[in-house]
Parts: sequence; structure tokens; C-alpha cells
Amino acid sequence: MKYKVLIATMIAVVMVFSVFAMVPLSSGSQANSPALSGPSAAGFNDSIHTHFKNNYGAKLMYNSTTGMVMGKYLTADFNSSTGVFSNVTYNLTSTVLISKMYSNGTSIKGISSPILRFSTNSRTAYRIGNMFIMMNSTSFYVLHNNPTLESNMMVNGNLTLVVPSTANISYSTSNNTQVSISANNSLNAQANSNVFGNANMADHVMVNFNNTINAGRQMIVIDNNGTIAMLFIHNGNFKITNNTITISSNTSSGPVLVNMVAPPGLQKISNNSMVLSNIIHGRISSEIALNLVNGTIANSTINYNSSTHFVYTGKSSSTTSFDINSTVNHHTIVAVFIGNNVTKNTGHAYVKFDGRIATYVSMSTLVNETSSTHAYYSYTNTSSGMYVFMYVPHFSNHTMVVSNTPFHNTDYTEYYIGGGIIAVLAIIGVAAYAIKKRK
Repeated sequence: MKYKVLIATMIAVVMVFSVFAMVPLSSGSQANSPALSGPSAAGFNDSIHTHFKNNYGAKLMYNSTTGMVMGKYLTADFNSSTGVFSNVTYNLTSTVLISKMYSNGTSIKGISSPILRFSTNSRTAYRIGNMFIMMNSTSFYVLHNNPTLESNMMVNGNLTLVVPSTANISYSTSNNTQVSISANNSLNAQANSNVFGNANMADHVMVNFNNTINAGRQMIVIDNNGTIAMLFIHNGNFKITNNTITISSNTSSGPVLVNMVAPPGLQKISNNSMVLSNIIHGRISSEIALNLVNGTIANSTINYNSSTHFVYTGKSSSTTSFDINSTVNHHTIVAVFIGNNVTKNTGHAYVKFDGRIATYVSMSTLVNETSSTHAYYSYTNTSSGMYVFMYVPHFSNHTMVVSNTPFHNTDYTEYYIGGGIIAVLAIIGVAAYAIKKRK
């Protein structure tokens, strides 16, 4: 009899602990917060080298003899004698985006670089971690070897980019309210000679520790057979002649700042024309691209609309999570590219918005949606990952979870309640059984 009671009690304990087993657990790594260097230039080299080598960095190689710049995502040639870049290639699609890139202009007196200041090497071209840096008295280039091929160029004069003959060039100079005046002016203010001698400014603007690009009012799109690159221009003007883009600084207000990025989700997909059109017309306000690089999530953000704050918050084995808020109340669309090495690509995407399952619609329906109450999503399955678009009907603070498997129409509380009921019934049954046996 004692053994039967003991066995029954053990069964009850197992049933109680089963309640906890019913609660889903998160797993996997989260994106590390980039550590910014201080306002002093001291230790600048060590700071960026450590950060990009051990965190986001896919290490870049530079042969100063041949001029070859080579990495997992970026390949280019650099002529240290002339300062000309050739055949800037996006390796994920094996496509040349820029055939030739160079600059000329007026020297800035008293230039003092936080990068060069502590180096004994007199050359102006360096490889640090996953970055290639080139600088002289008129120009400052930082090319990143990351999945978005981010590059930042600052020139006191003219920046010339020659694209392949197979590429198409389009542009937008819209003054619509999708890019706030204050944000645009702030970026223009950053594009001045102070960046050359200010380590903190170089962190944020050129080295870009937080891997975030903010679009300006002037955007140029390069499309070479479905491989897309975007140029965002701050504090300058541009001219397009055939396959040559010339970007010039304003004489009275300092150097021009140019950001280049190749969003992973836009590469060689069937609906990239539709996506680009909705970016240009302000319907898509922000985009996050997630890829696993050296065991760490590389999180790159492009803010097309400065009023939207879109943040990656973490992942599990099958989900990725985000927070969204905005300074405006009208609806918008945000986009997420999730690389195949982040979560398994099952060919389908499922989205929860503020804890509720969102409704799937076609992309053409999504971009024309105007609801102020219902959340919708769409997605495009690509060879390198899943491209998800979320229609946000209104703004306060919101959460978004993307999964590669269907959500159950339940939440954690229901798991607790259901499991608790089962456990209680089991305990009652065991107790009744024991009492009956004693009788």
C-alpha cells in the first residue's frame, strides 16, 4: 500500500512540473549592444578593431601591394597612387555595383583624423577589422564588409561614381514629410569638417557603430540586373550623365556626406520594383536586415522615415522580435529581412502584432491598405532569407514577432491555466485513488 501511495505521489509531482514544461522558452543569442568609444580619440583604433573583429565583423583583407580589398561581402580594387576604387562588388550576388569611384576637391586646412593620428603608417588606406578606410585632406571613405555593403563617403568637393553599362540609375528628390526637416538638417550639420578631427563624430557618422543608416531627401538607386544599391545624399547636390553620377558638396556649408547601402532583401527578387516604388513614395518607413556573422547577429537598420523607431529586440530558435514606435499617428509599413542563417527558412512567415496573430495579404494589397485598426503582413521568400512586410495601422508602442512556424491561437497565460487544471485534476485523482485503497 505504501509503495502504491508513493508511486501515485511521484506521478502527481511529475504532472505538476509538466505545467512549467508547457511554457515556451526562448533560446539563441541576441544582438550585442555596440560599445561606442569616448569623445577622445585615444584608443580609437583599438576600439573599432576590437568591436568589428569580435562582434559584427566579417574580417576584411587588404593587400596594399596589389590594391585588392577582399571580404565575404565586399570585393574592390584600390589604387593608392590615384585614390581610385574600381569594381566595387556585392559578393552575395557576384555583381559589380560601381565600376569606378573617386573624388577631388579642396583641402580642408588643419585636418586631423582620429584614425590616422595614432598611426605611424603614412599611407592613407587601411584595413581595420571589417572596414576599409581611406582618407586624405579632401575625402574620407569607410567601406564595410557586412551583409548590407554599407559605405560612407564624405568629400569636400566632387564624388564621382561610374556604374556598369548594364545598370539603371533612378533617383528621388522628394520633399514630402516622410523625412522630417529636423532630421535632415541634423545630418547636414554632421557633414562638415569637424568629423575629420572628432573621434565621437567619426564613430557615429563614418564608422557607424550602431549600423544604422538614416535616409535623406535625396536618394539615388542603382539597379544592376536586380542587384540594388541606394545612395543617400546629405548636404550636397548630384548630377547624372549616362552611367556617371557626380555628387558635389555645397561650397558654403562644408563637405557632402553620402551613405551607400545594398539592402539584402531587395536583391534579385521578383517584386523589387514594387518595393522600391513604395520606399521612394514614403509608404515603407524603415527596414531591418538580420544576418548571422561569426556567430553573432548582424543587425543593420535603414530608416527611410525619420519619425519611425524600429528596433530588433531578440530571437529564439524559430522567432525574431521587434519593437516599433513613432512620433506620428498615421499608418506605415516596416520591413524585415531575416537571413537563412538566423532562423530556418521554412518557406513561410507568420507574424504576431501586439500579441495577436496578424492577417496575411498579398503585397499589392498591403501597400494600398489604409485601415487604422487592423494589422496585416506579407512576405517574399528569397534564396538567402525571408523578406517580411508589416502594415502598422496606427502608432503608440508596438511589438512584432516573426515566426517560421504557425502560431497557436493562445498565449502563455493560457498555457499556465491549461497546465494547472491538468495538474490539479491529476492530484485530486491520485488522492481519491489512495483514499479508496485505504478503505
